[in-house]
Amino acid sequence: MRGLFSKAHPSFDRLLVVESGPRDVTETFLQHLYEVQKSSHVDVLSCYPGGPKAFDPERGTVYSVHDTAARENRGRFIRRLLANRYTIIAILCTGDPVLAKWKWVIALRAKAKVLIVNEHAGFFLLDFQHRRFARMMLSLRLGVHQPFQLRLLGELLLVPFTIAYLALYAVYVHMRRAMRTG
Repeated sequence: MRGLFSKAHPSFDRLLVVESGPRDVTETFLQHLYEVQKSSHVDVLSCYPGGPKAFDPERGTVYSVHDTAARENRGRFIRRLLANRYTIIAILCTGDPVLAKWKWVIALRAKAKVLIVNEHAGFFLLDFQHRRFARMMLSLRLGVHQPFQLRLLGELLLVPFTIAYLALYAVYVHMRRAMRTG
């Protein structure tokens, strides 16, 4: 999945890596950022003690979710973190529940592009152009290996909403009829 980027994509100058997976994936990804992408500033948000071995403290900061400020007010901590104006937010999506809430809150609040990093340190931008990769990763995480199974799962999730809509519509129609005749 590497090499998907053209000149139209954001630069790798200022990144926030949300270490929401195994440390070895972060190590491999950081090495790639420093050596191949030539990233000048990489910050890491982690729940592990200390920073990754591959992390260069001269080119960034390691933030911990266990800091007092992060524990006391998560929203304020995230706003302050995102004030660093990152060009890319890289989140590890390795199938581990590590920092799951943190990574999705940050991804939704950030004005930067979101980069999805898988368990092999491969990555892609979370955008319309790379939707096929996102769909493949989602189907693997859900254990659904056929496209029609993923569609069936989506349809099954819509059934309760459809029934609720039909029930409300029936109540509405009967109430109107009762009001006209009464």
